[in-house]
Amino acid sequence: MTRPHVIFLPQVAVDFLAAPEGRHGKAAVRLFHGWMERKNRWLESLTRVDVDLFLANPAEKPILATTRNGYRYILFRYLDWLRARELISFDSAWLRVRRQELPQSAEHFLESLRPTLKPATCGHYRQCLRLLHNWLAENDIAIQTLSRGQMSQWLQYLHAERGQSPHTRVNVIVAARVYLRALNDAGLLDADADGLIRSSDLPKLPIYLPRPIAPEADQELQRRLASSEDPYQQGLLVMRNTGLRVGELSGLTIDCVRKDDVGNTFLKVPLGKLNSERLVPLDERTLAVVEGLQRTGRPDRELLIETIRGHKTRHLHLKAALDEASAGIAIPDGMTTHRLRHTYATTLLNAGMSLMGVMKLLGHRDYRMTLRYTEITLETVGKEYRAALTQLETRYRIALTDAWR
Repeated sequence: MTRPHVIFLPQVAVDFLAAPEGRHGKAAVRLFHGWMERKNRWLESLTRVDVDLFLANPAEKPILATTRNGYRYILFRYLDWLRARELISFDSAWLRVRRQELPQSAEHFLESLRPTLKPATCGHYRQCLRLLHNWLAENDIAIQTLSRGQMSQWLQYLHAERGQSPHTRVNVIVAARVYLRALNDAGLLDADADGLIRSSDLPKLPIYLPRPIAPEADQELQRRLASSEDPYQQGLLVMRNTGLRVGELSGLTIDCVRKDDVGNTFLKVPLGKLNSERLVPLDERTLAVVEGLQRTGRPDRELLIETIRGHKTRHLHLKAALDEASAGIAIPDGMTTHRLRHTYATTLLNAGMSLMGVMKLLGHRDYRMTLRYTEITLETVGKEYRAALTQLETRYRIALTDAWR
């Protein structure tokens, strides 16, 4: 078996990754130095053109735009670090992502959403409208004169060039359709909004089962997270043992622990995806992790976990911490933060917890969301199947015995 090529980082890169500025930047820095090694580039002769060439295809395979932006941000910090030490001569300020301003019509539409929608939902609409208006600007198309043929090209762009998944495309297309309907009501469109985007344009969504990780991998991952001193990895352990979503973990306050009259402890989960709070029971080990996080960091902070700059954590930070913790563990299909939630729910169902109980812990409003987990709890299904067979065999023997009497 061929061993993977080992990339030896220069000392300055090692120092950067050990500094607060380089936290969770290992993947991007390693990719960058691997690219430099293959292209025979050196830091002393590095140019802006080289950096742009790397960012055009950092992993030498298709990647998501969010991943590319993450690499871009890490590289901006790394090059700034190198320039401060006079190892490169050019400024890395051009790597800052500059967002194009939305037209006034879009800003008015977004303003109309604020009284009824959550800030996160309004932010989602802003991202979707920026996708649309950036494409219109690149192709010199005015939204007032948008035609069905041009809209079809944009839909193809989302699929072919952006490489968006069906779920993401549905969200983007629905947001764009709501926006176009608002413009239509205001008399700002030449064409009918429902003619520009039709229901048939929405891609069919695949139905995925939850993807818990195997018990052996789960135990090893929990062991690594429990032994880590990284607050992000400790937060991931809390996710694994409480079934939190990423956004819920990021929103946990410093005083998130609650106790009832008999001394049981609970984690107060803040308003999240479904705009509802809930209490999740804490076992002793998870409570100890939460109390350790409460003692770490700035004493006057509001959040349980925050970035080195005192800001709210993002999915990018936690995903990088999870990648580091799960490195070398055999996990088919890769490891994601949401698989911690899947593993939590499936483990409880396998242990015999009721469907309604797991539904309450996960914060689901519709039982059909929780019902998906029952399709993969093979251990529980196997027990029930064997118990049913035993009962049928017993009844069959009794029936035969009565017949022969």
